[in-house]
Amino acid sequence: MNTAVTSKEAILKVCRQITASDGLPGLNMRTVANRCHIALGTLYNYFPDKDSLLLSTVESIWKEIFHIDEVCYTDFSFPDYVAFLFDRVRQGTGKYPDFLSAHSISIAGTRRGEASSIMDHYFDHMKQGLLEVLHADANVSRSAFSPSLTETAFVKFVLDHMLLLLVQKETDCSAFIEILRRVLYY
Repeated sequence: MNTAVTSKEAILKVCRQITASDGLPGLNMRTVANRCHIALGTLYNYFPDKDSLLLSTVESIWKEIFHIDEVCYTDFSFPDYVAFLFDRVRQGTGKYPDFLSAHSISIAGTRRGEASSIMDHYFDHMKQGLLEVLHADANVSRSAFSPSLTETAFVKFVLDHMLLLLVQKETDCSAFIEILRRVLYY
């Protein structure tokens, strides 16, 4: 006998499972209610509309991708951390079809700003981690930076290109990592 799912986190777990198998477009209120074995009205008690459900699901997927408490970021060199982050996001988004490119499109126009804000929050988190690792990497040549290529601008460039590789479904970032090594250490 299946028991009904009645907590918000349990509902989001089912939403992540649906997203993993069917992508974000497969996520709708009726499907979620059915998979959770709850009435549609009960689901509306947790999420007032589909966009709220989608936004919460997107946020829970980002949280899952970045749940790496056991890692000390400053134990990495900057290029090694970029490779680690690339692999972590690749594995996480690999579990969710077209997640990087689809989630802001899946949200209705009036809520797209919220979806973008959630994504920006996690990208800002990545940038902050990258800056911390860059500052902690004692082997980085400080002459690699200038007034026009600040550490912040460099980190933005690195994240943008890492995400581009991921959106293009690249599985190997070794050439990118080698470029980083050459810029930072030579």
